[in-house]
Amino acid sequence: MNIRRFSVLALAGIVPIIVFLLLPMGTWASISSLPMHPLIVHGVIVALPVTAIWLLVSAWKPALFARTFTALWGLSVLAVLGVVAAKSSGDSLAAAVGLPNAHADAGNRLIPVSIAMAATVLVVGFFSLVRPHRTVAIGARSSSAVAALAALPLVYLAGHSGAEAVWEEEYAEAQQPIAPGDLTLSMEEVERHATPGDCWTVVDGSVYDVTTFIARHPAGAGDVEEMCGADASDDFLGEHGGQGEPEQWLATLRIGTLAE
Repeated sequence: MNIRRFSVLALAGIVPIIVFLLLPMGTWASISSLPMHPLIVHGVIVALPVTAIWLLVSAWKPALFARTFTALWGLSVLAVLGVVAAKSSGDSLAAAVGLPNAHADAGNRLIPVSIAMAATVLVVGFFSLVRPHRTVAIGARSSSAVAALAALPLVYLAGHSGAEAVWEEEYAEAQQPIAPGDLTLSMEEVERHATPGDCWTVVDGSVYDVTTFIARHPAGAGDVEEMCGADASDDFLGEHGGQGEPEQWLATLRIGTLAE
């Protein structure tokens, strides 16, 4: 690769990174009245690990690195832009709903790590493809490996801590039983609860109040609404029998036993 082409590629990535770093807070705050942070984060947790793994593999395989340098540089730049935008959008979201410190700390550390990873792509590229220098190239490859290895756990920590902040309490609450489950109920009583707003059902001799699960059912409300006020043993067991997760969620909705 000649120096002119390399310089154009380098500037095409460096300039957007500098611009993103200088953009004011609020640039990535929202889209259509919704916060942009979740959307941006989903892009980052794909682009950054892919870049890190690609760099780890290709930096030590000169032929592969040479073939994929342009694409790897472009992806590493996109990863940096995503991390910077995620940090900015996260700050904007924190101003509205509060700041999950562990998530923010992991996100903050990703900025220098992602920039270092992109920088090593350039350095390895320059001393491998433009001005070959074996010693410097080996040092740059080692640095790229360190940056890539640092990025992977940080991405996990950022994603995990964010999920904890948003979902941990709600998820734990949803797993708690809604009732002691010690009632004895007749089929006639079950049949009186046969609407989507008040939905009881029977599965394998147990009575369940599935009202709150109608809106949560992954396959849509219709399948659950058909169970209201009826013995749905055949339908449920035929569809989900032996499947741990559906049976686990159903167990949280148990209110009693069907009378003999």
